[in-house]
Amino acid sequence: MAMPELLGTSPFAVLPPPRLLPRLLGVGVVLLSLTCMGVMVRHAEKAAGFVAEKGALTVERCEEHHGHRGTYDVCFGSFRADRGRVVRDGAGLRGGYVVGEKVRVYREGYGYHPVSWRYVWGGLAFFCAGLAGVAFGVMTTVVGYRARTVGESRAAWAVLRRTAAAPYVMWLFRAAGAGTAVCVLLLLVSP
Repeated sequence: MAMPELLGTSPFAVLPPPRLLPRLLGVGVVLLSLTCMGVMVRHAEKAAGFVAEKGALTVERCEEHHGHRGTYDVCFGSFRADRGRVVRDGAGLRGGYVVGEKVRVYREGYGYHPVSWRYVWGGLAFFCAGLAGVAFGVMTTVVGYRARTVGESRAAWAVLRRTAAAPYVMWLFRAAGAGTAVCVLLLLVSP
């Protein structure tokens, strides 16, 4: 007699037939992941300083603000563009800085954001994590159902291995894991 806790992981469990709704969900996950990856690459590009309005913000004072997400620091000062003219006095930058410190920033709309390798690696870490979303969406689209348990996930991989998309999905998962790990490591050690 089979033990009840092992019934969900049986290799003889019958898979549900491929359906249209999970495949459409998989396509949606792929499109959403690609959109998020594009946003993160653009964010990393801006944080690297590849924007028109970049310069230095000289911190003059800092205040503590209370928002719905908690308490955070905002520092104010004068922003001087790399072209040499002062763009704005009283420019605000979120984060804790020392009075008199010059922070490399870029201006976007009415906000100022730091130019720093830490933000570059953070954006690229989310980009690489988005690859896992793309791989999961492709797997769901190809297999035709969404895996909810460990046994269904193993069965989905078995079905996926019999398709031409298997090596691509496996490499997407590997690239996502390795890329995210490297970017998080670089994020932790960068100034």
